[in-house]
Amino acid sequence: MNRSTAALVADAVSEPGSPGLPQSAGPHAVIIGSGFGGLAAAIRLRARGYRVTLLERRDAAGGRAYVMRDQGFVFDSGPTIITAPFLFEELWQLVGRRMADDVTLRALAPAYELRFSDGFRLACFADAPRMRAEIASRFPQELAGFDGFMRQSADICAVAFEQLGHQPFDSLWDMLRQVPSILRLRGHRSLHGLVASHVSDPHLRFALSFHPLFV
Repeated sequence: MNRSTAALVADAVSEPGSPGLPQSAGPHAVIIGSGFGGLAAAIRLRARGYRVTLLERRDAAGGRAYVMRDQGFVFDSGPTIITAPFLFEELWQLVGRRMADDVTLRALAPAYELRFSDGFRLACFADAPRMRAEIASRFPQELAGFDGFMRQSADICAVAFEQLGHQPFDSLWDMLRQVPSILRLRGHRSLHGLVASHVSDPHLRFALSFHPLFV
């Protein structure tokens, strides 16, 4: 990777004197790509005493959160929905800072709107009661199924994200131990299959199952 293709070659943290960042000549880590994952890895390594160099092909950091500017307009290069802001706050804490001092997160209402080829539109809200009211208004016959899906989603999140999201799976046994939980939560099914077991309207099925596209 030469200098012309690596427009950004910089330390992970630009302020050497930032509190919480060891300045020892420790091991050197080189991270390729400055998306959310690369930036988070760089900060965590720097907080552990590594010297960190971040390589990025584009002219600015961001990855999927990169923005493109053309003729006075600004375009997102990909989805920038933040569903777990506490993970970002943790990164600031690692370097002795407060995210609120640098970044202000503002909730959008609606968070986004789905527009279908047949002209149907559905506003989606982060606020659970407001989203439920939207479903009751647009799909009254599906409300019970929606409630069931949300309850099951909460159970899946409690296990898959809150309990297992930070656990390493270094061996087959680590995974096999979770099989009972996976089967109990019907984790062997596709998301669309799970949604389809609760609701029947094709618009609502899509609205509740397209999110893996973000991953």
